[in-house]
Amino acid sequence: MSSDRLERAERHLADGDAAQAYRLAGDVLSGEPDNPRALLLAGRIERLGGRLDDASARLERAAELAPELAAVHLELATIYRRTRDFERCMDELTLAMHYDPGGVEAHVEMGSVLRQQNDLEGAEAALREAVARAPTDAKALSELGWLLVNAKRHAEALGFLEQAVELNPRDIPGQNNLGYAYVKLEMYERALEVFSRLCERSPAFLLGPRINLGNAFDHNGELEKAERAYESVLRFEPNNFTARWNRAHLLLGRKAFEQGWTDYEYRLQEEGVWQPRLIPFAPWKGEPLEGKTLLLSAEQGLGDQIMFASCVGEVAARAKRLIVECERRLESLFRRSFPGVEIIGSEHELVPPWLRGIGAVDYHLPAGSLPGFFRRQLSSFPAHAGYLQADAASVARWRATLDAIGPGFKVGISWRGGTPVTRHSLRTIDVEELAPILGTPGCTFVSLQYGVGVAEDLARLKQTTGIDVHHWQEAIDDYDQTAALCGALDMTVSVCTAVIHLNGALGRPVWIMVPSAAEWRYGASGEGMPWYPSARLFRQPARGQWAPVIGAVAAALRTQAASGRNSVAQ
Repeated sequence: MSSDRLERAERHLADGDAAQAYRLAGDVLSGEPDNPRALLLAGRIERLGGRLDDASARLERAAELAPELAAVHLELATIYRRTRDFERCMDELTLAMHYDPGGVEAHVEMGSVLRQQNDLEGAEAALREAVARAPTDAKALSELGWLLVNAKRHAEALGFLEQAVELNPRDIPGQNNLGYAYVKLEMYERALEVFSRLCERSPAFLLGPRINLGNAFDHNGELEKAERAYESVLRFEPNNFTARWNRAHLLLGRKAFEQGWTDYEYRLQEEGVWQPRLIPFAPWKGEPLEGKTLLLSAEQGLGDQIMFASCVGEVAARAKRLIVECERRLESLFRRSFPGVEIIGSEHELVPPWLRGIGAVDYHLPAGSLPGFFRRQLSSFPAHAGYLQADAASVARWRATLDAIGPGFKVGISWRGGTPVTRHSLRTIDVEELAPILGTPGCTFVSLQYGVGVAEDLARLKQTTGIDVHHWQEAIDDYDQTAALCGALDMTVSVCTAVIHLNGALGRPVWIMVPSAAEWRYGASGEGMPWYPSARLFRQPARGQWAPVIGAVAAALRTQAASGRNSVAQ
């Protein structure tokens, strides 16, 4: 009789009728309080309903009465995982494996727990064991694929995620993860197919796929569609951190600065974007700074720090005392450029050791928040001739070195930008593809490229095209010398990388080869950048099409070189 009731209860639970299932399990327990199967079922329903204490009591009793029930240990493991009692969770999973040697679920759960604890090697071993035991288990395949995505092994992850979705088309998280992997592999059309389908088939309150759809549109250069996707999220959840942060880039890219900077502040809430630091001073919210001390802390990459520094002179004019933290490579350059401002070169420590020596501070602001006060309209961007200053003696030495090469136009060149997580492939051109530029008559080219493999790139260029590009590693290793070399060159041509910001901040002529899906700094359209009046942009007509850009730069450079050095270098 009790067996029949429990079978009916399990069917009800499988059909989504937890209330009826719980009633039937309770009927059994009223007559058989130590029925392990009824305790398991009631405990599972209580766990699903969030009543973890009640669930634990039921399940622990079931484990005492029938330790051989692997499902009981799996349920307890789930509860301990939710309460972050990982040691007991792993014990229960080990017991589940012992009592069900051929089972898969415990291996999958163990992989998930180990991933949660950042033991990616152990997690991968557990999940690969699960897949080996059950090659068509969609959950095991999906978990292994997502683990590999987290390990940035996106190409390897793709096969597992595609197979998991094929086996279980209703798995919304699995489809979301598959689309995410497509984005990371720059397979944007496939990502858009996945996310569009997922959004059509999922309720409006499921925001993750809609955010990812916007992200895929953004990367594919479909900016209006991306903005609409984020706004659909914000209509449902107005303060969604990720949607606000992502939309900020679109707004700033189309020069809607006032709303853009408001959304940009959501980076301070977005996990994975912002790394909180223990800086114990009141945030500056625009209060008067007369007689006050303000600390600007560094954030983001080298180019961002240079760009945000365009506001330093304006805030320094208001404050009695201004302290600016920056990356160590920028320390000398900033100190020379901002006299009267206290410059601290740092390693971006969680607890900055230099805090002990700076004395009283009234306010603190992350540097990326400065433009929200000083660049709220296009007219707020000054028509500057450079706000950073290279060392004059070093510039003179580099100019003499360049003159010794011979006559002609001296042009800096950089062909690789970013990292695998900052759209490296969109910001990189094989150096041989630049031959139409590098072969410009009357021009001598100087490498400003950083990173590994530069010598190999230039040797390959020489072998395949016969073109020589000069490279002085000492000018790359010391950023102050990089600035001086840029100051000595007639101009620079580059992909989107930090050297763009350096030249623009120095007021040096810089031509930028921009991908069709450009970062917000370069704007959504146009040939100029409000940040740097000396910059000129050459944009891809479509994703991957560098040849028209290279041709346009080469033609413009021939004209520029023919017009003479003094028309560019001031």
